[in-house]
Amino acid sequence: MDITHALTRRERVILAHLALPLTLNEIAGSLYVTRNTVKSQVRSIYVKLGVADRESALAVGRARGLVPAEGTVPVVGGQLMGVPRQSVQTSTR
Repeated sequence: MDITHALTRRERVILAHLALPLTLNEIAGSLYVTRNTVKSQVRSIYVKLGVADRESALAVGRARGLVPAEGTVPVVGGQLMGVPRQSVQTSTR
């Protein structure tokens, strides 16, 4: 089976976030889920990719085109995947 289809959409989002310098807590916060949800999804990703750690998951993900090249940010529609845009304060003068 093609690994792209083996990973769920949410697992692909989590995998892309693993490429960022974020902790699991920060990933969870940006996606509005608990840290345990992210941990569970990360374990599932590791099993499906046949790896045991974050760096190996990213290497396999990059090799299979599932993760942007190192040093790039996963952007969809001008926005970091799953991370809400900062609210913009407007002046009321």
